Amino acid sequence: MQLKLTEMERIFKKLKMRVKEKPHHKNAYFYYEGKQILKTRISHGKGDIPMPVIEQIINQFYLKKDQFAALKKCPLSYEDYVTILKEKSLIG
Repeated sequence: MQLKLTEMERIFKKLKMRVKEKPHHKNAYFYYEGKQILKTRISHGKGDIPMPVIEQIINQFYLKKDQFAALKKCPLSYEDYVTILKEKSLIG
């Protein structure tokens, strides 16, 4: 799976994540009903995100590879993501 920084930033926006700019990276936080559910970060670098980092991000999002691919390509919405987290009992 390929993942560009711009695609990751679109995911941040789609999931209404809070992004904090740091000198060398961006931290992104997903909150649900005021509670932080996950934190991830990406580098300010250029080009594709390396595969080991993509695998970490997928795990941090509590998704399977195919679910993350759907999130990237847009069929998976914010509401769908919340449903997945509820099914996994990560949120109420």
